[in-house]
Amino acid sequence: MKLLDYIFAARPLLHLPVWSVYLVSLHYHLELSNDQFAITDILILLSLTLATSASYFINQIYDYDSDKQNNKLGFLQKGYISFVEMKTLYYVCVVLSIGIAFNISIFIGFLILGLLVLGVIYSAPPFRLKDRPFTGLLANAIGYGFVVPFTIMPDLNMHNSGLLGWDNPFYFFLTIGAIYILTTIPDKEGDKNTGKRTLAVILPISFLKLMALMLLIDSVIVSYNSNFMLLAIISIISASVVCTTLFSESEKVLFFSIKLPILLLTVLAGCFFYGYLIFVVALLVGTRLYYKKRFNMEYPKLT
Repeated sequence: MKLLDYIFAARPLLHLPVWSVYLVSLHYHLELSNDQFAITDILILLSLTLATSASYFINQIYDYDSDKQNNKLGFLQKGYISFVEMKTLYYVCVVLSIGIAFNISIFIGFLILGLLVLGVIYSAPPFRLKDRPFTGLLANAIGYGFVVPFTIMPDLNMHNSGLLGWDNPFYFFLTIGAIYILTTIPDKEGDKNTGKRTLAVILPISFLKLMALMLLIDSVIVSYNSNFMLLAIISIISASVVCTTLFSESEKVLFFSIKLPILLLTVLAGCFFYGYLIFVVALLVGTRLYYKKRFNMEYPKLT
């Protein structure tokens, strides 16, 4: 059970945006599918996973009080993992992710290093980007939207430097930004009580929902102009659900609007790489069983 605690404390389901953005970018820009998935892609995904895990470990350390205020499921709060163990997990993930990344290429190494630095200044003082309104938004949008898509290129050179263009990173910048804005709403009270100044703390909730809606509409325009029609459809569906939150104060509708875009993107990535879809289904089942056994709760849920 202790090993499972370590694995699930890395919040593997929250890695879905990273994995799905990578795979969708891989398909659209390198025109790869299942039979062309290489060992290099697996290593890049492993490095991204370790770097993301490190970010979640350090986030739980510095967000101990606010997570408790927001009644978030806490491995530290319940004593399943100690602070020393959490810090050890963080450093192990940092070392392994950097080692794997630089072994692939210098370019990938610096991208992963950038993500790790972003993860530190996102949660740790004195920067704590997540506790400030617009730096938290930019950190998420840049990390997931710009950095992750560029990792599909093991090397950046004159032959592939224009491969991504600006369409794909901008699309994910906008969609991840919209999702992040919505995620600040459920945590408003706990963040306010612990002195954080997130978007939800300083701005009206209705305005935040409008901001998220506008970003999703912009992402429809970007994807349509880039001929990524499936991505445009995902954004249209997501925007429609966000629109309903403007006329409803239901927490379930809000949580559904947050989770739906990631679900749709994950399904799309699974259509391009069916092995990933099998992996995600297995992860969902495993997560459900673990949380039922360990915390006696149903997780994950769409609402």
